[in-house]
Amino acid sequence: MPQNRKTENTGLCHARRLLLALAVFMLSVVFVRADVTIIDVRTGLHPDKTRVVLEVSEEVFYRITYLDNPKEIVIDLQKTPAREAVKALARKASVIGLLDKIIIEDHDGSVRMRIALRKAATVDKSFSLKPDHGLQYRLVFDLKATSNGEWVRQVKLTAPPEPDAIIVATPPEAVVPVEPVSVLSDTPPPPSAEIYDDMMTGDSNFTLSGFIEVEGRLFPQSSFRSEPKDWTLSFALEPLLEYVSDNSSSQVLFRPFVRIDVNDKDRSHFDIRELKWTGTRDRWQMTIGIDTIFWGVTEAYHLVDILNQDDNLEDIDQEDKLGQPMVSVAYDSDFGVFSAYAMTYFREARFPGRKGRFSLPLPVDTTQTQYEAGSEEWHTDWAVRWSHVIGNVDVGLYHFRGTNREVELLTGEDSDGNAVLIPRYNLIGQTGLDLQGTFDDMLIKFEAIRRTGPGPDFWAMTGGFEYTLYGLGGGASDIGFLAEYLYDDRGNQSTTPFEDDLFMGMRWTANDVDSTEVLFGAIFDLDTSAKFVNFEGSRRIGDNWKVTVDARFFLGIPMTDPAFLQSRDDFFQIRLARYF
Repeated sequence: MPQNRKTENTGLCHARRLLLALAVFMLSVVFVRADVTIIDVRTGLHPDKTRVVLEVSEEVFYRITYLDNPKEIVIDLQKTPAREAVKALARKASVIGLLDKIIIEDHDGSVRMRIALRKAATVDKSFSLKPDHGLQYRLVFDLKATSNGEWVRQVKLTAPPEPDAIIVATPPEAVVPVEPVSVLSDTPPPPSAEIYDDMMTGDSNFTLSGFIEVEGRLFPQSSFRSEPKDWTLSFALEPLLEYVSDNSSSQVLFRPFVRIDVNDKDRSHFDIRELKWTGTRDRWQMTIGIDTIFWGVTEAYHLVDILNQDDNLEDIDQEDKLGQPMVSVAYDSDFGVFSAYAMTYFREARFPGRKGRFSLPLPVDTTQTQYEAGSEEWHTDWAVRWSHVIGNVDVGLYHFRGTNREVELLTGEDSDGNAVLIPRYNLIGQTGLDLQGTFDDMLIKFEAIRRTGPGPDFWAMTGGFEYTLYGLGGGASDIGFLAEYLYDDRGNQSTTPFEDDLFMGMRWTANDVDSTEVLFGAIFDLDTSAKFVNFEGSRRIGDNWKVTVDARFFLGIPMTDPAFLQSRDDFFQIRLARYF
């Protein structure tokens, strides 16, 4: 080949490489410098949270940190143009609820949004919504009040390793790994479905969400009776319809639940978990309808929780509740939240049928149900509660008077002369106290009750700690160690298995985009060799699916223990849920 042709080809080759490199460089510059436009900044006061919404032109990465003195939640975003316009949008947004003011400023070429707080609060949930109904991408931040101890812990956990920390990329529609809020509330912990919900952002008055799931259970031991099978399959549906008024001062929520079991028709059931109206005005809040209220802080046993009946058909872990008709009023004062509840109809306990596991040796005849109250299930129960955050401690104190949610089972006969168990519900008075202290990586938990009613008065308590190691092995996951002691001064006369027991457990949280969590624990009876072992694990699959694996084992249960009848009901359970 002639030298000049070779030189020409070499020149063309270099030119092509130069053009390719230039093109790649230009594309990189365009990509890196691609700006995200903030279209709107909105705020809303909901009955259970203060919401901040950013509407943006495209997917955006962000990082959440906490700054002290003064208390601020800081959200760092990608580059955005027209910062003066963004500042104007922030000034337009309503300063309500926990918000003192919203400040927009430049920070290393990016936009920083500083949310100044009236009192300590954390981002309980943050998530992204895709474009719909004519709206662009939205970033949603839900703020909830918390204790000073939890605030200090969040400041420590989110502090950047160096002053100019790199912004962490948060995948769209994934929850930013923010530590759970250790705050007592007069509302139940939100269901896991809520992390997938396209929740209200002020864009529409209505939102529909929920889940549908399939559940399989396998029992490695045969039952004491011949009827129950060693496996079962069931299907459940729980939609959630929510309406929030234009000014966010009132909310209507409807959450029904249905489960169909292929083996036990008595486990197939329908319930309305919530059907309520909630209105807020200044410091007052009123709720009317069917509601689910959770009280308590401990892990092993929810001792102080009393307003709702346990849904024993769902599980035995006290996590599932039947909806309770009630009217409640709460006043948020400078000295804490004062609440009053009036319950207008009593929900009886439900029991598995002859073909179901966890069933009793005799059938329960609910047609002969007895009540101490003359008005039976229509007796009006009431409760008053005070909750407050004092320094690093969340405290709740209440008194309840009404029909006991725990059932007493009496032996009797049905109309055909067959032996049956007859439910009886007595009137009780119960005073309860729950405390949770947050001290850096340590949570101190305590619950106690004093009950009066038929039989001797008694008191019971459960308390312990949870110590968490964050950033395990230099990574993102956390591991927590739990220990609690359970005591009932009735001793062997106690109607629960937990009269002198020790709980020890471990909780591992991956803090990944799939929300992987594992909880393992065991309750040891200090008077006998009885042990109850529990395993719970869950993980998201994509944006809309979640798989949950549970295992529960009863080991060495003596015949004198109240749990003996379930001692052969060890089971493995897997649930696959689709959220919408």
